[in-house]
Amino acid sequence: MEFKENIYLALNGIKSNKMRSALTMLGLIIGISSVITIVTVGNAMAKSVEGLLNDLGANSIQINVDAKPDENGNYPSSMTFYPEDLMTEEMLESYKEAFKDKIEAVSVSEYLGEAKSTNGRNSAKGSINGINAGGEMVMGSGLNILAGRFFNEREVAGAKNVAVVSDAFVRKLFPRENISDLLGREINLEYNGEIYPLNILGIYKYEVTGFAANMVGDMSTNIFVPITCAYNIANYTDPGFFYAQIKASKNVKDVESFSKLTEKFFNERYYMGSDKQITAYNMDSMIRESQSMMSAIKLAIGVIAGISLMVGGIGVMNIMTVSVTERTREIGTRKALGAKNSAIRMQFIVEAVIICLIGGFLGVIAGAVFGYLGSMLLGERSLPDFLTVMVSLLFSMAIGVFFGYYPAKKAAMLEPIEALRYE
Repeated sequence: MEFKENIYLALNGIKSNKMRSALTMLGLIIGISSVITIVTVGNAMAKSVEGLLNDLGANSIQINVDAKPDENGNYPSSMTFYPEDLMTEEMLESYKEAFKDKIEAVSVSEYLGEAKSTNGRNSAKGSINGINAGGEMVMGSGLNILAGRFFNEREVAGAKNVAVVSDAFVRKLFPRENISDLLGREINLEYNGEIYPLNILGIYKYEVTGFAANMVGDMSTNIFVPITCAYNIANYTDPGFFYAQIKASKNVKDVESFSKLTEKFFNERYYMGSDKQITAYNMDSMIRESQSMMSAIKLAIGVIAGISLMVGGIGVMNIMTVSVTERTREIGTRKALGAKNSAIRMQFIVEAVIICLIGGFLGVIAGAVFGYLGSMLLGERSLPDFLTVMVSLLFSMAIGVFFGYYPAKKAAMLEPIEALRYE
């Protein structure tokens, strides 16, 4: 019964000082809503990055030509790469032969830049990407072919003028025609002031996720052509590769170990006396690194939000101290009527806890709304998880107990006669 009475007294105290109570709660609302928002958006961001890396394939390995560190493990601040430093087709063929039971495909690409195609009044932009036939297998589920097909080894070897374009690209160029009717249609790409005719071999679904999905205007999509065709367009005679992507076969259980084995193969065979080396990254390690980075960011911003919670808690203690001073005669009356010190102390602790709980509840609502809006921008609609909400509310209760104890103790220690004389 006494506990219910304390709640009733606390709610009456809050009602009689609405503005003061609202300002007291403000620090808690800001702090808790910040924590909820950060956790929700951070989880959505982690899911978005993880999904992107999973689309590339958890069993994929990327190898790059990189600078070699000195004997102290320091990397040079700047480095010039020459054609002889790059990987060649022969190196990659040798690698595929050496590990043919561990490799499904090796993908190399050459990015040329943006091109434009015009059809009467309609035009569309795209970025020319030369890629080999293994590119489709490495990209996996990241490339959803709607019509036609990807080019094969024969078309790459013959440097055929064919292209795989997006549905968004052809809809802008041929808005009134069915996608399936466009296979084999010739498009003229304008690149560096020259016109290059290409035949549409395949059409893939253009998908944009995350923040970019809400800001796509005059979009430029990828135009995939055989890498040998890209060499002809760019007038490359004997190009090398800065990086390549490898899709490990399903019988490779430890992709990270295979990454190290790949590094060892290239570095011992081709880069032993060079100041360059091959560095391999697998998607599993990149996913772990991204998760670790997101956790560090959430922790850092969470600490900052925690400071605002501490400021809010100090505000609670300040207001409760003022409340004790204002209600000194009331405390004296209650003690004169036989109220125990513990009852007085509990009255003010309950009031502090209720203020913090209301502030915490409003903070959770605000954090859920802002977190949901933020996660929408990342393309991963998300709400705060139950554990985060419960921890936030329990933390707000703890703040009420911790910062409300001193004013409550001060109220309980008042002498009845002195309190009744207080003006």
